Amino acid sequence: MRMDVAELKNFYSHTDLGTKVGKIISKTLTPLMSSNSCEFIIGFGFTCPFMESLTKISSLNVNSPKIVSLMPGEQGVVPWPKNKKNLSVLVDETSWPINTSSADIILMAHGLEVSRNQDDLLNEAFRVLDGKGKLILLVPNRTGLWARSDNTPFGFGKPYTINQLTFLLSQNQFHIDSIFSVLYGIPSKKGYWLRSINFWEAVGKKFNFPFFGGVLIVEASKSVYGAHKISAKETKKLSTYVKATITT
Repeated sequence: MRMDVAELKNFYSHTDLGTKVGKIISKTLTPLMSSNSCEFIIGFGFTCPFMESLTKISSLNVNSPKIVSLMPGEQGVVPWPKNKKNLSVLVDETSWPINTSSADIILMAHGLEVSRNQDDLLNEAFRVLDGKGKLILLVPNRTGLWARSDNTPFGFGKPYTINQLTFLLSQNQFHIDSIFSVLYGIPSKKGYWLRSINFWEAVGKKFNFPFFGGVLIVEASKSVYGAHKISAKETKKLSTYVKATITT
């Protein structure tokens, strides 16, 4: 199940919980996406709250990276950023209007876990990503509390364990460089848990309890020499070809 873009925007822009979540995740992501050699950053899904700081840097520095936010048709699109030149584009989630091997960083949030074509989506990210680029994923943590609550967008779609993510990415020619978690508080919209969310975030990061974090953040790179998956039909054809070659 995928949330509509209006619901996503409302959560991050007009609720106290969403505002706090956006700031916590942005603080974690900004160092991962800040590089002097980075020229092109793509956001896929709904990444606006986490890329806002990059647009501010971009407006002050002529050498800052080019940024674009791709939003899938099933979700819908909104203009972004506010009061600036629009950088958001409505796309088919498995066919992006982006040149092959052109992106230095792809940030995917509210995208993978709600996709019906996860392999095709990751294959498209693989095509677009430069050989030395990074794929950064935000996905709900199956062992955390946030995947079990519909108070936030992370309660929608398929949550993952670390092992499940490792397997899915390796099957699609990516290897994980690092993986850690954020959102250690309780996903409550009011009361003590909302007020104390930053405190519990600091506690969780200090003691590094990945199983209790609500969201997993993954840095992955292309497995350049990874084997590409082939179907059973293709396997049969290949086997027949090899046998014919040997006999001749």
